[in-house]
Amino acid sequence: MGRTGTTYRARLTIILNACLEVSAEQGVVDVNTLSRKVDLTERAVKDYLDDLSNLDILTYEGAGRYRVNSSRVYEVAEELLFEPRSIIRVEDFIGQEVAAQAELVSVSDKVRRLLEKLDFPKVLGGEVREKLFRVRVEDTEYGGVLLGETLVLPKFAQDLFLDNVFVCGSASSHRLEHWALLDFSLLSVAAISSGAYLGFFDKNILDQSKSLSRYIPDLHSYRGSEPFVEGEPFFEMSTDFPELLEAGRNIAARYLREIQHYKLGMEMIEEHSDKFQVYFKLGSLVPHGFMVYSKELVRLRDRCHDLFYKFLKTAGENGVIPVGVSPISMDNFFFRIATRILGSDFGSTNDLNFLSMVLEDGDSTCLIRRGHEKGKPPIKNNYEFYVMKKPFVTKYEFVSKNPLEEQKQITDLAFSLSSISLKKRFEGGPSVVASAKNVAVVNLEQLMRAVKGSLKTGLMGMWDELQRTRDLRRLKRAGRRKEDAKKD
Repeated sequence: MGRTGTTYRARLTIILNACLEVSAEQGVVDVNTLSRKVDLTERAVKDYLDDLSNLDILTYEGAGRYRVNSSRVYEVAEELLFEPRSIIRVEDFIGQEVAAQAELVSVSDKVRRLLEKLDFPKVLGGEVREKLFRVRVEDTEYGGVLLGETLVLPKFAQDLFLDNVFVCGSASSHRLEHWALLDFSLLSVAAISSGAYLGFFDKNILDQSKSLSRYIPDLHSYRGSEPFVEGEPFFEMSTDFPELLEAGRNIAARYLREIQHYKLGMEMIEEHSDKFQVYFKLGSLVPHGFMVYSKELVRLRDRCHDLFYKFLKTAGENGVIPVGVSPISMDNFFFRIATRILGSDFGSTNDLNFLSMVLEDGDSTCLIRRGHEKGKPPIKNNYEFYVMKKPFVTKYEFVSKNPLEEQKQITDLAFSLSSISLKKRFEGGPSVVASAKNVAVVNLEQLMRAVKGSLKTGLMGMWDELQRTRDLRRLKRAGRRKEDAKKD
């Protein structure tokens, strides 16, 4: 990419983060305040703000005032929560969604002009794809990291005719909320839900009557049976740095979610592995590499890693290939290798954004062997690759001793099951994973309602009891004062 685009992206990123700071301080972003903050003229600042509006990051309210689209920023910030950087880049808002828009509908002239200023069209088209296709892996210095013939495998995926076939997928979801308990306390609640979907395809059509779903936890009324499974739902966390407590809670919630997810995966494999050969798990197959030092978080991490190994063992013993599905990923491992091999400057972006503008329908990358990473459990024969199912690219991760053979099996099945998502932020991959995600999210909503209702009922009952006790004490004190007055 040319320097102009790279420079403009850097400047727009500075303005973006300045807008977030001003919005946090004042609630809105006005041109005058922002121009003083970034030391630019109001005219220059307004041009940048208009571009951020075209990306749906800001909305114009009139009189030189803009408001941050908090839901859109939150979606991107949540994906970047544990990335090793302190700012949000404008590239984080441009990538697969823009590619999808260009493929499905015509993007507006304003957005098209913005993309031209950012130099994104320079990697669109087949030029980069052809270069990657011509690069043979054995001729590069990355023979120990890459596996396959060329960097890009054109039209590698085949659309299978799924007949009398079961395919299994799972997903998990969690939500961390902070609730005020009347006027005297604050309670942090993390609700966690996992769902699995075993889909049956008959003549390439999903047969709901023969498919099944499962979700955990499954709340039920207490009617004389054991009301709960003994466990550890409460975790006490303390720190000398209060600003880190929120991150600690998020890490704990994610570990608990993965623990639950691996348990559900083992149950599905043990009970139904005679029906399917590939198990799609939404999210990374290997637990996230958080660097933790709190005793409670270390214990959760070790428990999560132990279950990960048990999950792999269960899959191997039952002849099932476990596959991690990542429709959203911030990795840039392949991008960095490609730019070094081609000797080109494509700016700064992640693998998914880069490949969404390079690959064509059915294309796959070669296998990428991932070594041990800090914080993650050591694992051998861990591979990943990317596949384009127009208009989105998805990353797949698996552990195998026959990676080339199983890559083809995974690719064809995932490609045949993938469809275009109607959601604004794409998350899916194979349809069974999207169905499992829906099962998990619906259960999560029910959990949140049940917990809120139970807490509200319990607290209101406790509050009423406190009020009655206080009133009785007042009456007793009033009675004693009256008796004392009579005696006097």
